[in-house]
Order: sequence, then C-alpha cells, then structure tokens
Amino acid sequence: MLRPPLEAHTRTQINLRLKNLGWNLNEKDPKCTVTQEQAKTDKLNALFQGKKPDYVLYDTDGKNPIGIIEAKRPGEDLNEAMRQAIDLYGKPLDVPLAFAFNDTFVTAKHIKQNRPLKIDGEELQDFIDQFISLRFIREGAEILSAPKGINFSREDLLAIFKRTNNLLRKEGLRDGYERFSVFAEILFLKLVDESERLNEHRGLPRTIEEQFCWSDFTAPNKYTDDELLTFIQDSVWTRLRKKYGDIFNSHLDIRNPSTLREIIERIDPINFVATDTDVKGDAFEYFLKSVTNGNKDLGEYFTPRHVVRTMVHMVKPIFGETIYDPFCGTGGFLLEAFKYLSLRVDTTKPDVLKLVREQTVFGRELTSTARITKMNMILFGDGHSNIEQIDSLANPINEKYDIVLSNIPYSQETEYGGYYDIPTKNADSICIQHIWKALKPGGRAAVIVPETFLYNGGKIGQTRELIAKGAEKLSIVSLPRGVFMPYTPTKTNIIYFKKGGQFKKVYFFVVFNDGFELNTKRKAKSGDSDLKLLLSEYDDLTTIKGQANIVERETIKASGNWNMRPFYYMEDIPEVDSELVPLSTDILREVKDKIDPRENPDDFYGVLQVSQHGVFLDDTILGSDFTQEYKRVRAGDLVYNPYRVNIGSIGIVPPFLDGMLVSPAYVVFRPKSEDYPAAYLLSVLKSERYLRVIMNYSLGSARASLPFSELTRIKAPKLSEDDIKSLNTLQSNLDESTTQVNTVRQNINRYMEQYMETKEGKTAKAEQAHKPTDYGITQSEFYSLLGKAAQPIKPEPDSEQS
Repeated sequence: MLRPPLEAHTRTQINLRLKNLGWNLNEKDPKCTVTQEQAKTDKLNALFQGKKPDYVLYDTDGKNPIGIIEAKRPGEDLNEAMRQAIDLYGKPLDVPLAFAFNDTFVTAKHIKQNRPLKIDGEELQDFIDQFISLRFIREGAEILSAPKGINFSREDLLAIFKRTNNLLRKEGLRDGYERFSVFAEILFLKLVDESERLNEHRGLPRTIEEQFCWSDFTAPNKYTDDELLTFIQDSVWTRLRKKYGDIFNSHLDIRNPSTLREIIERIDPINFVATDTDVKGDAFEYFLKSVTNGNKDLGEYFTPRHVVRTMVHMVKPIFGETIYDPFCGTGGFLLEAFKYLSLRVDTTKPDVLKLVREQTVFGRELTSTARITKMNMILFGDGHSNIEQIDSLANPINEKYDIVLSNIPYSQETEYGGYYDIPTKNADSICIQHIWKALKPGGRAAVIVPETFLYNGGKIGQTRELIAKGAEKLSIVSLPRGVFMPYTPTKTNIIYFKKGGQFKKVYFFVVFNDGFELNTKRKAKSGDSDLKLLLSEYDDLTTIKGQANIVERETIKASGNWNMRPFYYMEDIPEVDSELVPLSTDILREVKDKIDPRENPDDFYGVLQVSQHGVFLDDTILGSDFTQEYKRVRAGDLVYNPYRVNIGSIGIVPPFLDGMLVSPAYVVFRPKSEDYPAAYLLSVLKSERYLRVIMNYSLGSARASLPFSELTRIKAPKLSEDDIKSLNTLQSNLDESTTQVNTVRQNINRYMEQYMETKEGKTAKAEQAHKPTDYGITQSEFYSLLGKAAQPIKPEPDSEQS
C-alpha cells in the first residue's frame, strides 16, 4: 500500500506556484517576498514563541509581512490548518492575509475581517500574485476583477458595449452574436497592440509590424474615416489573418467609416498599462463576463467560472495529459485548465511551456463562437491552434483524450445518433456517448448534465448504464436550481467518472449554496460556499446528513435503471424534537377522480386555481368549452400546483367550493388518518424549512415538479392528541368564518346587481321575478357571484421561482 505524500510534497507545489505567480523566493535577496519557516528578523520570529511558520509573504519591497501560508500533507483538515495560520502566526505578526493548502485545495481568509477572500464574489481556489494580495489588503476581503492598471469599471465597459451594440445594429447586424463578435475583434486589436508594445519595451522583437497595430493606425490625423476603414479592411485584416488564421472573419463587418471611428474612439481611452503579459487575457475575460451576464440576445449560456474552476479541481489535470471540450463555447473550461496547469509546471523550461501551449488543450464548437475561444486562448498564452469549428457529434473520436471537461447543450436533437453505440435522436444521450468514446481507458471526465439525465429511462437510462458498467469511479454533484440564472432556471448536476473497471461506491454531494443568490441578480453571499466544502472533502469522502452520501454499487443497480439522483438515496429531514413520520399512503390518499364536463355541454362548471394565497374560484366555464377531463374536489381536500408548490402554491378546498373542478395537472390529496389534519399538513408544507425539502424532492430540469410519489417521502412531526383536537377546532372555526364571509360577499354582490343603474342590473331585476323564490338566481349567475366572492385579496398569479 502506497503511503500518502509528505508535507514536503505540498511545499514543493507551493514553491512552484508562488514562483510562477512572480513571488521572489530567493532569501538571499533583500527584496525577497517569501520566507520559509521564519520571518526576516529576530524581533518578528520572537512573536512566534518558538514555532515556525511554513511561509511568510511580504509586500513589494520585501520589508513588511502581509500574509501567512500554512502547508499540510494531502487529506489533512484545512480548517485546522487555517486556525493555526491565523492564531499561531497571523495574529502575532499582525498580518491581514492567511492561506492554507493541503496539496489539493487552497483556502484563504482576511484575518482582520474574518471573511474568506473573494474575487467577483467567487472564493479563491488557488494562490494569488502579490498585486492581488495588496488589493485585498487595501480594499478588503472582496474585490472585483478589473485587471491591473485598467482605468475603467464594469459599468464603463457595459456602457461602451451598449453604445457600440446600437451602432452595429444600425450597420445591419441584427444578430446579437454578430455584434458581440465584431466588438470582440476590435477589442482584440487593442489588446494585441498592448502586448506588442510591452514586448518592445522589454527588448523583445515584434511579431506584428507597427504599421498594422492599433497605436499606429489610430494616431490623430493619420487617416480620414474613409482611409481608416479601407486600411483596416485591406491591410490590417490581411496581416492578422495571415498570423492568426480564421479567428478573424474575411473582413471587418462594418461598412460606415464614421461607425468604425466612433467605436475606436470609445475603446481607445481604455488603458491596459501593466507589467504582466496575462493582463490581456484578464481584460478579454473580463469583457466576456461583463457583456454576456444576462445578455440573452447572444443566444448562449455561459458556465459560471466558479463552477468551471471546481470541475477543473475535481479532475486534477497533470502535466502531459490532454484535455478536451467538445462543446467549448467561448473556451471557459479549456482556459481554466490551461491556467491550472500553467501554475503547476516550471514555465521557465521552453519544452514544458511548448507542451502546455500546443499539445494540451483541445476544443470543438459548432458555432462561430469558436473564434472567440481562439482569441481567448491567444490572449492567455496560446493553445488556440487546437480549437476547431466543427460539429462534434458528427465526428466521433475514439479513446484520444485523458480528460474531458464540458457543459453539454441540453434538450437538443441530433441526426448523428447512428454513429454511436446507443443510437438515438436525443442529443443529451449522444453528447455523453461522444465524451465517453473520446476518453482513453483510465481517462477522467467532469460534465454538466440536466437533472433529467440522472433518472430518465429509455435511451438516457441506457446511457447511464453504459457509464455505470464501465466506470471505475463515479460521483454526482447536484448544483442548485438557479446557478445558471439569469440565462435559464434549468436544474443541473456535475457527473464525474473515470473510464475503465467498475466502481464500488458512488459519492453524492448536494450544493445548496454556491456563494451567490439564486435569482437573476446573482449577487455574492457572505461566508463560505458549499463548493469550498465539496473540494475540501473530495479526496477524503465523508457523509454529511442531508448533503453528502456514499452509496454502494449494488444499491444503485437495485434502483432498476441505475438511478443517479442524489435525493433518491438521501433524505432531507428537518431537525425537530418530536417523532418524524413519512407522509406515506397510509396517511394520505391521492384523489384522482375525474369527470368530463363535455358530457353535459349546457352546464356551467366552476374551475378552481391554487396560489400562495390558497384555493379560489378562477372561472366558470360551459361544459362544451372544455377540452379534457378535470379533477373534482371536495371540501377539505388539499390541492397543489406541482410546478409551484416549492414556493407555497398549495391550499385547502373550503366548504363553499365543494364539488368544483381543478386542472388535471394539479395534485389533489386528503388525509386518511385523523392524526394528520389538513390544516396541519398545509402549515407544514408551506413552512420555509419544508419548502426546501419540497425543492430537494422535486423532479425536472427546466421546472421543478413534485409528484405525489415524492410527497409521500416527506417526513413530518407527529402531533399529540391535544394538538390534533386544538387544530381541528381552529380549522372548524376557520371554515365557519370563511363561509360566513363568503355569504356576506355574495349578498353584497347580489345587492349591487339589483340596485346599480346599469343595463345588466335592470336585466337581473327583470329575470328575478321569474326565478324560484328558494334559489333566486340562475346557475351561471351563481358561479359568477361565487367567483367574485372567492377571489383572494391579491389574485394575481404568484411569481415563478427557478
């Protein structure tokens, strides 16, 4: 049995990463910015009371300590490492920053604010350079990612893009992506020029002649508007296409010279002054994140970078391995994998750098977004030559890559299913089969899939079985509904597998908090996220009640279709003092009784609706106007909308609505046991804690849906006899009061109908003389009045929740 690596191995990794980030580890140099196992002076060392810090970080001139790094061997507790970093060294030294690392995961804190370090709301998952460290000291525990030396804000960039977008729309570019692409090309020209000038300043040769660079052709008074457009189209574009190939269109898609001049004038003041060559990539990535956040006009969804980084850390790329994304979009996965490896290899060796740049990352993209991917990779240090614009599904690959990272396109159809072992038009299945086929034996994949991929039958079920029978390792990470907002509310998961052999156990982990609000704004939340918890646990898997579970292979197989849904094997049970009992079919009975109103075409039927405000009469409909059967409900039944019960759309049918109809899509049930009164069940299921249980037990990708079968899995506290009697009394009083209120409302409505000076009122008076005295109104009028009386105070439909 192999022994785990020693702490020395962790330190080797730290040294390499710090060196690649530009920290000075040469302790013979007075301007050294890192010391190991000591501080620089006896006075500072005395503060440690005989203990030795693993690393002390210093500011630019190497005089003032700014941070501590605590190193642990793989698998050791990072929380304890962070405590040591802060209490034993950080506080005595009075430094603001602390890092802990166990060869797998980095955790970082602002000691003085006692908060995790975050950039754009995302917790750090790796070490940072000195410039970013100093920003955290100046600005606090959370900073934005505007790159070094850039003199514009996110809002400034969005304003520039918005104005440019409008200009390009006038140019006839109707498609949002076309406009985005043209702006990206022009920004790329600016960034390339910055890179060329920086190389020139360092004494390095230019790769593009000065006359073809931004700072030359945009010089004041050098070209008229017409001349500038002609020069860029005929000369600059030709030169850049020669160097970079097809990342540029055949021509710049702008016809109006004044439009080009205005766009250039808006971009030109943006300053990219910096000493770090990677600033160009930072700026382009910053641009991509800024203008695509919530911009549905572009027609693409972008995987959040903190999720991408988590997946890269799950597969742990190693130098020499090949990494593939068959649906690479703008290249987020490939870019993060490239940056991950660049920190972990000796980039001073030309052969190492050449391998990382040219023979490591490979991507395919069906759309012209592939050009943006290439730009992105070039600006971050190359790797673009292996990006193809091609339909991956039409071109299967056989056992070629060590790692696959991807977010598959959901809910599509494909005509190329016949190229794969399980033929189907379902692209969800074919995408996963393509990935499986592309992996070498022993290869690893981390892929985002829709929720339905985990449990649907048919071809999807067969695809799961293909993985289950051929994967040595398998893990499922459930992402929260809303992680892809504002693009889509689709529920997704990360599926991780290692090809070859058969797994013995499956690890399930549920992410409730990804560090951001789960709505369209996606604002960062304070505190630690569950993604941090996932990575800290991933090499030493443990169970966490209601969040993480380890399930035996035979249990997965016994599900009948290799079900991989986390809450199929876990329960979400609230912490309460009393006994918890499943709301099984011994306690609840589903009501499925339906009638077909079309059999009585001349009769009117009351149709109920349910919202967060309860059950109310929504409409009265003639029998001949129905298109299908409806469910009939009785007083005391509980009714919920399966797609909105997660936000409390559930209610009890009151006595005055007895016998009316509800949509067949609604779930209707009633208590079989007197130990669980309807009023009690309603209160439980609408409570905040149980709304979370409902969300966890819900099915579906695009919209959460709670079928009755999942409702019966929920465990609720058992009431005492006295509690039951009290609840029944209160419910009886409520029913009586509701009926009385409804009667008063009907009388008010009837009064208004009789005495308002309207044609309708007069007609009602005339008809009144011909109606039976014991009834008073027609059936249609009764339902009309009842509808008015039964409407909630705020009848508007409840808002959708992702």
